[in-house]
Amino acid sequence: MKILDIAFKDLVRSTRSLFLIGMAFAAPLLIVALIYFSFGSIAGEEVTTLDISMGVVNLDVLPEDALLEAPLGDNIRSMFFDESVESWITASDYPDEAAARAAVDAQEIGVAVIIPKTFTEDYLAGNKDTAITILQDPILTVAPTLVRDMVTSLLDGVAGGGIAFNVLNERLEANGQMLDPADIPTFFERYANWYADFQRAMFHSPEKAALVATSPVSKGEQTSSTQGIFAMVLSGQLIFFSFFTGSYSMMSILQESEEGTLARLFTTPTDRMTILAGKFLSVLFTVIIQGVVLMVASYYIFGVNWGKTGSFTLSLLGQMFASVGLAALLVSFIQTTKQAGLIFGGALTTLGMVSGLFTSNISIKAFDIIGNFTPQGWVLKAWRLTLAGNPVSELIVPFLVLVAMGSVMFVIGAMLFRRRFA
Repeated sequence: MKILDIAFKDLVRSTRSLFLIGMAFAAPLLIVALIYFSFGSIAGEEVTTLDISMGVVNLDVLPEDALLEAPLGDNIRSMFFDESVESWITASDYPDEAAARAAVDAQEIGVAVIIPKTFTEDYLAGNKDTAITILQDPILTVAPTLVRDMVTSLLDGVAGGGIAFNVLNERLEANGQMLDPADIPTFFERYANWYADFQRAMFHSPEKAALVATSPVSKGEQTSSTQGIFAMVLSGQLIFFSFFTGSYSMMSILQESEEGTLARLFTTPTDRMTILAGKFLSVLFTVIIQGVVLMVASYYIFGVNWGKTGSFTLSLLGQMFASVGLAALLVSFIQTTKQAGLIFGGALTTLGMVSGLFTSNISIKAFDIIGNFTPQGWVLKAWRLTLAGNPVSELIVPFLVLVAMGSVMFVIGAMLFRRRFA
């Protein structure tokens, strides 16, 4: 009971320290809130879909001797009015170039496509002097590029149709046959339909794309990548401030030693090991409370999913053992509270940095290797496994390592304390 009484007294004393409360709860939550809103502004940003407003001037006419049933200009025009692009292209017809240019100047439309009168005739004749004119609003970049690419893609298809027609003729002649002129329009119609379907599948129907990239996470377990990154960043902050809180709480032994209250306590019939055990237990409670409060707060405020109950419980317990053990070891080497701030800040920041706590959302090989020799590194391994959804069985090794590390450091620190206050 005396151990619990001493632990409770120290715990109450810790709650009166605004500095400890700020560093244990306010600072990590504030940092996490800043990171959250940074990620949140990215994740929650509404994606603005591309909306192209354009005009088409189709002056193209079909030459009398053409094998086609319709001028190429009709195909180009229909491409912009196709139902597959109506969700992001709003196309309008204009009677001539002057009207389209006036609409662009007035910013009624962003792009205008001008198809000349002799385009089909010139294109089939191989005359490259006649070109399609594309007018654009000078402040736009993406929309004109997309329109230009769509026109180019269609004309490539027309060129491919000419090549296919020549190949068909050559194969028929090689077999001693001739293509019936009556079948030529049917050939081009079938080719045009195939190419139109091909374009829709390639550019307008992602579900029909040949390559579909999917997340390795199964659909039921799929989580937001932004939330995953945020949870890892938060775990790094949780670990760093947990070790800081443990060390600062352990510093109460130095404060009581300087104030003389510890010496007076040693004059009582209470065994010295009981007194030290009570103070260590107080640190243990403080670290547990800090971890639980931060986890619950981050769950309800930021929506962080800490994984399975058994897994995060083991991670939190391992973190507790490691932070209390390291705190006991560090404080055992410090003589005064003035030394504590410098040593705590330098040692914990350095250990946290080389263990990857400040880059916890990414795996850096050098930090992963160094982390095998630091308690912070093993705590980070445990949280990474937990946040990845691993079961308790995967947490056993990191947990045992943390218990072993914490116990060894705690025993060494306790022995040094006992020798100092003997």
